Amino acid sequence: MYTFRDVREYMRNLSILTLLFLSLVGAATAQTTGKRPVIIIPGISGSQIVNPATGKTVWFSVKRDKDDDLRLPMTSPILSDNRDTLVVKDIIREVELPVLPDVEVYKTLIDALKLRGYTEADWNTPKTTDVFYVFPYDWRRDNVESAQLLIKRMSEVKQAAKDPQLKFDIIAHSMGGLIARYAAMYGGADLAGSGAPPKPTWAGAAHINKLMMFGTPNEGSFGSFEAILKGYTIITNRNLPFVDDFRPEDVLSNPSVFQLIPHQSSARFLDENLRPLKVDIYNPDTWIKYRWGAIGDPKFLSKLKDANQLALANTDIKAVPLAKDAGKDDRLLADTTYAQLRAYFASVLDRAKRFHLALDAPTKRSPVQLYAYGGNCAQTLDAVVLFQDKKKGRWTTLLDARDIKTSRGRAIKKEAVKAAMFAIGDGRVTKRSLLAETPIGKDKGPVMKTIFPVTSSFFACGTHYQLFLEKPIQDSFLSALVVEKQKLP
Repeated sequence: MYTFRDVREYMRNLSILTLLFLSLVGAATAQTTGKRPVIIIPGISGSQIVNPATGKTVWFSVKRDKDDDLRLPMTSPILSDNRDTLVVKDIIREVELPVLPDVEVYKTLIDALKLRGYTEADWNTPKTTDVFYVFPYDWRRDNVESAQLLIKRMSEVKQAAKDPQLKFDIIAHSMGGLIARYAAMYGGADLAGSGAPPKPTWAGAAHINKLMMFGTPNEGSFGSFEAILKGYTIITNRNLPFVDDFRPEDVLSNPSVFQLIPHQSSARFLDENLRPLKVDIYNPDTWIKYRWGAIGDPKFLSKLKDANQLALANTDIKAVPLAKDAGKDDRLLADTTYAQLRAYFASVLDRAKRFHLALDAPTKRSPVQLYAYGGNCAQTLDAVVLFQDKKKGRWTTLLDARDIKTSRGRAIKKEAVKAAMFAIGDGRVTKRSLLAETPIGKDKGPVMKTIFPVTSSFFACGTHYQLFLEKPIQDSFLSALVVEKQKLP
């Protein structure tokens, strides 16, 4: 008769034999299978932009020449026509500055992949197993344009490899996740026309196996909205002057940034009593009314070609003569009329609206495995407060919490304002936006629904620009990459 000790010993030996068998099977499998090719897609500002005539790096560079301005033309409502001569070279791998600026850098991610047996491949000499590609793109431009380029790159690799069944795993940071998700949902198709409901075809699923989104603003980000209003300034040291700053008028020329603002369905605007306020975020008149960004800035409008005429209706606008040594940005503005700028801006907002609607099209089942990784420790801007400043006779847009007093004299403490404006996230993107969660029910209570099914989500106490530095996140996504391997011929 067997004793308990005999049974326990038998089970222990059986476990050892089982593990040995599995390890042998795994070793045999490793000889006949390989890891799928990976594509790294950076977020906004995560690709190098170069002047091909001089070879100089325009972004990211501590100091730029006057003729190396990053501003795109804003003369045509057809956004694809607004081009300059700058080109994209590589993703930004590291920045050698005394203090790391808020620019996405991807050396940590690349090193982690190399440690797991991946080597870097070149798009011009493609390989299909145990390799990764980097996908630099012009992050200033329309995101659909970048998604179409991504589809083209993947198709070319499959054609060169003579492997029509090949699929890629994608690691996408921030805005890169939106580009990849659009590519997965619509392939190389453009946005649906105004008023036409978007219909996801998932044509890109023929190329994509897994899409891993890191800090992706699937419902937009008020951080991007703030950048439009205030600009995006990078500082190397608190005691040094600003360098390589991105002014509101520079941001205005980048359609991609407007495609990052909160979607109308989830954008939260509050009045002076912290109650919901209806705001049409896609209407150009809204931006002018609240003087959001460069489009409502008299100093910026004073640089336009017809500033003298504009000054007749707005005394704050004063025509600025073009300096002899003016840079490319001011020369562009001096040839741009307000009518051109207004038509361009209306087109930018319309494209943003249709891009948001395309991403928001509900999907019960995704043929692409979707993973979400983010931070859940940082207070992240999730709403703005709008109130009229009677002394100045204009609207104030509150982007940071402070004590406020309503028009009726009611005092609201900073803590209450902060609680209404901020939510948990990574400092740039809220957890809710990453997961595309929306409250449901009449009372809009804690019950949430998501517009797409997530295969897996993982959160750590990391900020938006340092998600790849978090060891728990690294372990999670690297393990998910090798769970499924493609069969080698």
